[in-house]
Amino acid sequence: MMNRRTILCLCIVFVCIIVVAVPLVGAATITTPQAGEHGYLSRDNPELISSLKLHIAYLGETQQARMDGVIRYIDSISAGKGTYNLQIIEEDYMTTASSIPFMHTADEIDAAREDLQVQTRLFSEETKAQMVMFNGSTDAMRGSISASTQAVESSFTNMKDTLWLARDTARLTVFNTYSRKRDELITGLIAQGVDTSIAQKISDQIDAERSDLKTALFTKQDGAIQNVNSGLKDLNRQFRDIIQGYRTDRKIQVDKSAIMAIPD
Repeated sequence: MMNRRTILCLCIVFVCIIVVAVPLVGAATITTPQAGEHGYLSRDNPELISSLKLHIAYLGETQQARMDGVIRYIDSISAGKGTYNLQIIEEDYMTTASSIPFMHTADEIDAAREDLQVQTRLFSEETKAQMVMFNGSTDAMRGSISASTQAVESSFTNMKDTLWLARDTARLTVFNTYSRKRDELITGLIAQGVDTSIAQKISDQIDAERSDLKTALFTKQDGAIQNVNSGLKDLNRQFRDIIQGYRTDRKIQVDKSAIMAIPD
């Protein structure tokens, strides 16, 4: 069994190997010399790809923990009003991270890593905006992040058994998680008197993609996951736009009611 320190050391070793043998950005596969020439490895060498996936899975789980810590804190200071965009960004991050186990080339993984970096930057910018809007405390937020990351890191005992983001089922796990969150969001809006029929229709269309996702996962065809993700991205965008419209209309109604309640 490996402890957390051992896991961290292994991750550092993996990164060093990859930085030396696999450039982070490159178009062509490095030609593997004949045995005994230099010992270089192909950019798409399965062992290097496997090590890279393992490293990204570790980073992905710790990053999710940080995001959860931020979301929990922003939720507490905003009474639930400031976390929607953060949750959207986290979903996009996890969609990409959970798709990496089904990528087979360094180019595919490079593109995914770039997307993860984009989502991380967007999350940071949105966090700063919400902290300003709700007068948040940096120290308090750090405490929430620390509690979240410590809980995750303390669970790392064996790399292979613990890292769920490295498993073939990770993408389906993420899909099901956010399906439940959509249901919870719609239920909450219904409780506020919002007609959510359009959002429900699109949510049902997203859920209907589960079958294609399973097929992509089990057939392991190159590019299959990316194709399914592309279709889901369009549907998610439609769903989010409609939800944003509901939220805007709801705010207008609440503001109007507050104005009408002001005595003459």
